[in-house]
Amino acid sequence: MTTQIPPSLPDLPSSAADRGDPVATPPKPGSIGTLRLAIGLAQGVVLYVLYRHWSDKTGLALHPTLFRCVLLLALFLPPIAISSLSHMQPRKLALWLLLLAAIISSLAFYDIWRTDIGAWLNEPALSAWQSDTALHLQPSLQLVLLMWHGLFIAQAMALAAHQDQRWIASYPSYFAWAWKLVLQAAFACLFNAALWIILMVGAALFALFSPLFLAIISSPWFFMPVTALAYAGALHLTDVKPAIIANLRKLLLTMLSWLLPLAVLIAAGFLAGLCVTGLQPLWETRRATAVLLGTTALLVVLANMVYQDGLSDEAASARLIRWSLRVACALPLPLVVLAACALGLRVSQYGWTPERVCAALCIAVASIYAIGYLAALWRAARMVVMAPVNVAASFTILAVSVAVLTPLADPARLAVADQLARLRSGQITPERLDVRFMRYHGQRYGVQALADIVQIHDPRLSFLHQEVQLALQTEHAFQLAQNKKPEGKPGSTVRMHPEGSHLPAAIVEKTWDAMEADAWVPGCLRSTASDCDAYLVKPPGARREQVLIIDGNSPAVLLAEDAQGQWQIIGTFRMPSHCVAQLREALEGKTLQWKASPSYDLQLGDTLIPMVPASPRRKSCGQ
Repeated sequence: MTTQIPPSLPDLPSSAADRGDPVATPPKPGSIGTLRLAIGLAQGVVLYVLYRHWSDKTGLALHPTLFRCVLLLALFLPPIAISSLSHMQPRKLALWLLLLAAIISSLAFYDIWRTDIGAWLNEPALSAWQSDTALHLQPSLQLVLLMWHGLFIAQAMALAAHQDQRWIASYPSYFAWAWKLVLQAAFACLFNAALWIILMVGAALFALFSPLFLAIISSPWFFMPVTALAYAGALHLTDVKPAIIANLRKLLLTMLSWLLPLAVLIAAGFLAGLCVTGLQPLWETRRATAVLLGTTALLVVLANMVYQDGLSDEAASARLIRWSLRVACALPLPLVVLAACALGLRVSQYGWTPERVCAALCIAVASIYAIGYLAALWRAARMVVMAPVNVAASFTILAVSVAVLTPLADPARLAVADQLARLRSGQITPERLDVRFMRYHGQRYGVQALADIVQIHDPRLSFLHQEVQLALQTEHAFQLAQNKKPEGKPGSTVRMHPEGSHLPAAIVEKTWDAMEADAWVPGCLRSTASDCDAYLVKPPGARREQVLIIDGNSPAVLLAEDAQGQWQIIGTFRMPSHCVAQLREALEGKTLQWKASPSYDLQLGDTLIPMVPASPRRKSCGQ
């Protein structure tokens, strides 16, 4: 009896296919590659035509709304169409592209509408605004970034849903498609970079006898279509070999997952440090919200690199990784709570700004991760709750992105409304209204509100009327700051300690420069735009009381009166933010210690803060 040997052995499945990866099956090539290259070339040609219209100020450039819509469609739709070919049925793909085109066009229309402020400006600001071509034709950075991020999430969800043939796909499908698109885009950018390195090397060689080659590749008619064509080709090459992408994804995530223990150690150490130092040093930084949210995002990303599309046996068996993941799921909640508290302090003091509105929305999204991941710790060893939490957070991010790009949650609209509400309620006086923000960052809402204020006939708003009228006819923000009348006398925003004491009149009456004796002068001595705390102190050996000023934006300074009765800065104290908090506590509790030395040095616990003596002002040769 003979054994028949098959003519060929079947291909061994990749690890991605073994695990049932939904994107491990390569698409049927056919004419897909040619169609993708054609789409890429068409994208490059359209972008070049738009560039010519922009530079020549003809055609679509004369219709800003249409130009901006076409530009955004040309930037975002072709890559989506390329990545969807062979993965979506033609009819569904056409409907998907039409839906995205309608959404992109609507958001682009609102983006240009919110910047249309010409109806309320006066000359010469009106002429400057009308002649600013970039302002009318360029989409806002907020629109481009949020649209890019939102379309990426939407495309991954759409491909996963089509693959699973249901509205809400399985989590492994979402995970596989999202990472596939990320790696495809990364390799396409890398391919383009390599292409242009080769072209530049060629240009350097040919430049030895002719600059023609360099002139050709530097021309927009060449580099725009070629770049788009190369990007489309790279997307196609990475799509026809999905097993390579799946294996590379697994290798990349496995390597990066080993960074999670380090991130957990740092974040946990930070929270433990707060238990010792208290929260005041954190609030002193004035950037606590951004740092805390960034740390939360890092932990979420690294935790998902470990979890992937479900905690694998390999990750579950690694004790360090497993426990790091569990701790990482518990850390976001305190970080998000601290971020919310930091933001709340700033809002209660100064009101809402567009940046703070965006931070609040980020906190809302981060709260979903923080609460969901904490719940995942108590449900199962495999932490299966992380999957639905990630899906819910992705849908929330999409909803928030759309809300921010529409009147529903436009940060500029909400910030302007808050400014006006604070003015009406008496929380701020008319002199403290941030006219500069409303004119240059409040978009249509802020400028329209300023124009409405001018129409209000109220003697109490006379000063505000003058400032608003100046803002509506001023071209640039720095000009408004230069022309703005001072609000009261410098020094009026200095908070004196102990209570009931007064800042010496000679300090208030003196005209301070930005720099005195090579030291930064606190802003509260030069204008009313900032405030500070001043303490009457008497270091050992001093004949009279001196003034120690803590600004928060610059090093603490020590002022003393000279023999002529003039107050001068005699030194500065440079210290980290947590030492500033200790210094305030020591001053208010009258426990400040001075170190015996030729200069006045501070002793804060075990920390010595030396005073940097101020040097006398150098005279020029003519003095």
